Amino acid sequence: MEAWEAQNAWLGAEGEDSDVVISTRVRLARNIEGFSFSPKLEPKEAQGLVELCQNRLAPLAKEEGWEWVDLQTLSPIARQVLVERRLISRELKGKNLPSAVLHDPIATVSLMIGEEDHLRLQVFRSGLALGQAFDTANQIDDRIADCLPLSFSHKFGFLTTCPTNTGTGMRVSVMLHLPALALTQKEIQKATNSMQEMGMTVRGPYGEGSQASGDLFQISNQRTLGASEGELIQSLENAVHTMIRWERKLRADLGENANFLKDRVYRALGVLSSAHILSSSEALDLLSMLRLGRFYDLPGLPSRATWNRLFLLTQPGHLMENAGQELDPGERDFARAALVREILAKG
Repeated sequence: MEAWEAQNAWLGAEGEDSDVVISTRVRLARNIEGFSFSPKLEPKEAQGLVELCQNRLAPLAKEEGWEWVDLQTLSPIARQVLVERRLISRELKGKNLPSAVLHDPIATVSLMIGEEDHLRLQVFRSGLALGQAFDTANQIDDRIADCLPLSFSHKFGFLTTCPTNTGTGMRVSVMLHLPALALTQKEIQKATNSMQEMGMTVRGPYGEGSQASGDLFQISNQRTLGASEGELIQSLENAVHTMIRWERKLRADLGENANFLKDRVYRALGVLSSAHILSSSEALDLLSMLRLGRFYDLPGLPSRATWNRLFLLTQPGHLMENAGQELDPGERDFARAALVREILAKG
């Protein structure tokens, strides 16, 4: 197993329905009694919050093998890499106040400190694994509650900065690869509308504020107040299975037009194998066609695991980390193309 695979288990191309589902995430929002909510935190209070969490959570972190990362000490490139690995949010990356993240070595558990809420616990799994991810998150949440006084109301549940998260404080999300739906604008719009009618939000792969790229979409629950954890998980699972059936139906239809399918897939492979300049969006769109081709077992294509590797390593932060320096957009496009050619040539 290569280093990137060992460090990013949620991209393992394994698990239930992994032909469509990239990964599952369960996120719990928590706040700590005695501190202002994050939007009201001043630097001194924010520093006190970070220090309290570091001290109180140290035994748990040591037992679980988690790494403590002080975000204030990181370079912009290192922060961007954490965003791309989904260990921190884009919002936390941009914060100037003291903040930190605890995470395990394989990027399946992340505890953000100082985001919109004081604590945001994330648990990731490859493929569709809502129940498994929730069980892990619930166990960790209980242990955090043993270490820190969490803000809780017997009337409303866990108190959060945004009222829509109050209650369980839980957001469950699944990242889907939907190339067949995306090939027809009308179909992907119908699918998006259907999810909204089911009480779901559809976003890009990096959640709130991100746009869909590479035919990757993240579906999550819109509300938490008044619903139990089990109800939230079941409603999302129903919605995701609806999308999976829809996508597979369109893939079956697409497979009947073999010439069109092969042209799209191998044209993408040809460009990726020979291009010397690739923007992030172009690379993801072309890689999407290769992953679709794997669904039909077309010969000469990289594995899903290789696709997942390319998805991560061609992101801006990883390209700059690999280069060991800041790169402007043009330099990144050149480096991205070179990296893709190198990985595809190795097969």
